[in-house]
Amino acid sequence: MNKERKIRQQSPVEAEIPLLPQEIMVEILSRLPVKSLCQFRCVSKQWLSLISDPLLAKSHLKKTVSNDSFYSQRKRVIISSHNLYSLEYESIGRNGSFDENLVALELDYPLKDKPNGLAELLDSARDGFLYCERSEEGNDEFPVMVKLNLPFCVNQRNWVDILGSCNGLVCIAPDEDTLFLFNPSTRESKRIPDPPSGFVPNGWSVYGFGYDFVNDDYKVVKVGCGTVCVYSLRTDSWRIVCSFPYVDNVSESGVLLNGTIHWMVSFEDGVDCRCVVAAFSLEEEVFSDMPAPDIVDTSFEFVVGVLNGCLCVLHSCNQMHNDFWVMTEYGVGESWTKLTLSLSYICMKPLCLAQNREALLDVDGKLLLYNLEDDSYRYLVVDGIPAGDGFEADTYLETLVSPNGFCQT
Repeated sequence: MNKERKIRQQSPVEAEIPLLPQEIMVEILSRLPVKSLCQFRCVSKQWLSLISDPLLAKSHLKKTVSNDSFYSQRKRVIISSHNLYSLEYESIGRNGSFDENLVALELDYPLKDKPNGLAELLDSARDGFLYCERSEEGNDEFPVMVKLNLPFCVNQRNWVDILGSCNGLVCIAPDEDTLFLFNPSTRESKRIPDPPSGFVPNGWSVYGFGYDFVNDDYKVVKVGCGTVCVYSLRTDSWRIVCSFPYVDNVSESGVLLNGTIHWMVSFEDGVDCRCVVAAFSLEEEVFSDMPAPDIVDTSFEFVVGVLNGCLCVLHSCNQMHNDFWVMTEYGVGESWTKLTLSLSYICMKPLCLAQNREALLDVDGKLLLYNLEDDSYRYLVVDGIPAGDGFEADTYLETLVSPNGFCQT
């Protein structure tokens, strides 16, 4: 006898969070990688709400910076080369050995696919050449056609400037004067509004980015044409805070350390001009002067950097050098210590100490590991990044900090 089968359709049951106190759940989740937490957001609305809670983001960040193991696991190198790439910190110099197969992961970021203007030019090419009109001796009535042999290997993407990194947020400029706060781990981003007209005139400008611990606020500092203005993520607005009390010859982004953004600047002292480190407090929004190394003067160009929590001063752009200075005690001029390298550089940026305590350096557009004890070094080859374009690099942490999670209180 045939038995009639009854098929019961069950509605999907939404997964529920175990009935544990919230502080216990936060403690458990703060130990997990960001990638896993982002996946868990899709489990249910309840999970989405908990993992999107700023309380968890703060707990996760605190656990990251206070635990050496978590810090190492969640640290990344971000590389810009007409694109953005991420490189695992733990893969660099692991166990004192050299990993020949360092692989960079391509990132998605705002305005990634916006062409830089070369696309239209290349589309108009004929027979491998570009043609344009040019007037001879100012005669616009009878223009002539000029054939240009433009290399077709030119990258059609904009260069992405990395302006600073703090607590998992990276301040980037994927287009001219277009700023975003970007979390590479969660792919969240926020477009920073342009300063109101008249705040900073068009022309020269540099930026700095960091976190104001006292006011729990992320801030972008823009310096240009003698004016300093500050963007607050909490209020989503710009303010003019002061005039720039130094000579307007700064060309690099500011360097964050101890809640302060630093630039190497020139200071007019009567008839003399001397170099100092300008330190801008994100809490008080004022400048103070820090002494530069005695040998530093205005006849060369210098920039600041950070290595292993210490402020550094390095040569920049003029000619080959093989030394730099480290401030072993923050704010104390007498603690500047000169380090001499076994290689020469034009531009150098310290990034971090690798797993084997070698210094990871960006030297003239190449990554290398430098052993500060025996003065040996080795260049790193990173798969996944096109060769020949050059690059700039910084570091960031994998966190849940959201650029859209702040509001005026």
